[in-house]
This record gives sequence, structure tokens and C-alpha cells, in this order.
Amino acid sequence: MPSSGFRLAGIEGLRAIAASSIVLVHVWVASTTDGGLAAPLWISDAVSTLAVGVTLFFTLSGFLLYRPFVARIVRGESRLPIRAYLHNRFLRIAPAYWFILLFVALVLGSAHVRVGAHLVNGRLHDPLALLQAGLLLQDYRPSTMIIGIGPAWSLAVEVVFYGTLPILAIAVARAVHRELFRGRRVLVLLGPPLLLLAVGLCGKHAAHMLPGSPTAGYDANLHSVIERSFFAQADLFSFGMAVAVLHVQVTSGGLTLPRYWRRAAVALGLLVFIPCAWTMHGGEHSYLLQNTGEALGIALLFATLVVPDTRDTRPLRAVRLLEHPVPVAVGVASYSLFLWHVPIIYWLQAHHALVAGWAGLPANIAITAVVAGSLSALTYRFIERPALMRKRPTRDRETEPAAAALPAPAVEAALT
Repeated sequence: MPSSGFRLAGIEGLRAIAASSIVLVHVWVASTTDGGLAAPLWISDAVSTLAVGVTLFFTLSGFLLYRPFVARIVRGESRLPIRAYLHNRFLRIAPAYWFILLFVALVLGSAHVRVGAHLVNGRLHDPLALLQAGLLLQDYRPSTMIIGIGPAWSLAVEVVFYGTLPILAIAVARAVHRELFRGRRVLVLLGPPLLLLAVGLCGKHAAHMLPGSPTAGYDANLHSVIERSFFAQADLFSFGMAVAVLHVQVTSGGLTLPRYWRRAAVALGLLVFIPCAWTMHGGEHSYLLQNTGEALGIALLFATLVVPDTRDTRPLRAVRLLEHPVPVAVGVASYSLFLWHVPIIYWLQAHHALVAGWAGLPANIAITAVVAGSLSALTYRFIERPALMRKRPTRDRETEPAAAALPAPAVEAALT
């Protein structure tokens, strides 16, 4: 946060990977539909796997937002900064989202609009529909499913998590205060992630029991409403929250990990992630394995980057790469990039600015990156950053093994 002056190394780079992978998926989809690009099924499946960037965003949110609460609870603090937390979440999400939504819906005319059961792109003039999209309520009704900015369905899920987390944190703080034994306190801290894991699995099962498209989950039906809700996505936050508990236990001296834990976590993470990601061709028939399994694999790999090794405090090579100025810059503007890129792709298509065929795919990626990236940089500079500078402090000014000091401009860009 801007108030802290410190942030965990590698986080912006991970945000850059998440946002860039999602952009690549949507450019690929645009190129394969209207661009006449045909590809073997295995290539399409491999590229579609990049949509896991959404899962990475959820994992990051679970870790970054639960960790400060866990740290305070472990230190025995009785009061949690709930008001400041909610104030900061609003400033993080609302200003940029409202600006981009209104610009896309009323100026560019490249918003998602429902015409009966069909989803088209155009201007979103209906005041009620625009209000629902602005309040992130559009995905609670089949008739308004995915209107506005399509990828914002995940933002609506995030907002529910933002509201749920303080309630869970308060309950945990009270339970830990009563618990005398340290081992049982750790189990209490793991209670919220276990609860969200159960909620997400139940939601996925409920969505699976309803009739719906075998490949999408973006249709105007109750199946899609449940699948794109927090009810069916809560488990994806749980693994990041569990890593947050592990991180605090290690940095507070309450836990020492085995010497070769990183190698074991990487091997297990890849062993879980790769086969789960490869089930993409099964669509929603493999959603539980694909979605939840990917999240578990990502969390294992993510833990190796953010949980410090108390025996060796040297930064990992992967973390140094994530701290390169290019991924950090992309990560700083990743929220705006996430919101801008799909409407920009549709706008470019409508103006015949995308190139057809395999030769055009690199050009389409470059064009989208330049246009959406430029808009994202401007939105960050003039919308996001002024809002972020009004955040209230919620953390102590503390340095820890996995934290890195930032130069002044980057401090302003802290997005947690």
C-alpha cells in the first residue's frame, strides 16, 4: 500500500503474468473466430489454458488480503482495521471500473449487450442495465449475464470476497483469542480457507446439476449465474489464504520448513497443475478438476515465491525476473488492462483493425497490447493512482524477509 512503503517482491510480476495471459486468450479467440485462424484442437486447448490467469488473480487476492489480518491476529491485536480495509477496497476497485465501463458503454460502443438470449457488442444505453453493471450485479440474473465489460464477472466475485473476508477475520480473531494452544490456533486460522473451499466445491456441484452449455458458462441461464458467482468460485481464494497462514507462521518464527520444501512444492505443484490444466477440452464436464485443481497447483508454485526460506534470504532467480521493470510496469496497470482489453478487441474488430490468419496473430497481439496498454497506463496515471493515494493505512511499517523496498513512484503503485 502507499502507506506502507513496502511490498512483497514479485507480486506485480505475477499480476503481469495473470493479466497478459488473459489478454492472449482473448486475442486468440478473436483471431480464431472472425480472423479465419484455424488451429488443431491441442493448440486451442493449450492456449485456452492461459485463462488460468483469472485463477491466479483470485489466488493473489486470497493471499494478499488475508495475510494482514492473519499477521495482526497472530500478534495478538484485538482490533482489526475493518473500516480502513473497506475504504481501501472501494478506492481500489470503483473509480477505474466506473470510468472504463462508462467510456466503453457510451463512447466506444463495445460493451456486451443482451438481445434476448444472444450476447452482442454495442452501446449499453439502458439505464437500469448500466446501473446493474456499475454495481456489479449484472451476473445475478440470466437476462443480464455478462453485460457491460465481460471479464468483470470475476470482479463481481472479488467484491463478494472483499465483503466476506472481514466477517471471517473477526470470527477468527475472537476464536484465536480464546484458544490457548498454538497448534489449535493455526487450525483456527485455517478455518476460513477451509470454509471457502467447501463453499466453492458445493457451488460447482450445484452448477453441474443444472442444465447448461457444455463448454461455456456465460449463457443467459441459471447454470451460468451460479457458475460465475462467488458460490462456485470461493474455493479459488482458499488456497491463497492458506499460503497466507503459512507465510505468517514462517515469518513470525512459529514454523520452520524443511530444507528442500521448495523443490517438493514445485514438483507437486506441476504434477497437479499440468494434468488439471489439460482437461480444458472437457469444458464444464471437467470443471471441478480443471478449476480447483489448477488453483491448488498454482498455490503450491506461488508459495515457493512468496514464503521466505529462513536459512537463505537471497532472492530467488524467478523473483528477480518478476521484479524486472517491464513486468512490474505491466503489473502496476494490470487492473486497467484487465478491464480495457476485451472492449478494445471488439472495437478493433468492428473497425477492421485486426489482421486475418496465422500471420496476423502476432500483429493482433501487438495492436491490442499497444492500444489497451496505452489506455491502461493513462487510466492508472489519472484515475487509479489518485484514488490509491487516498488509501488509509492498515498495516504496520514492517520489513520482513520477503519484503522489498520500493522507489517512491512504485510505492504509489502498490495495489494490495
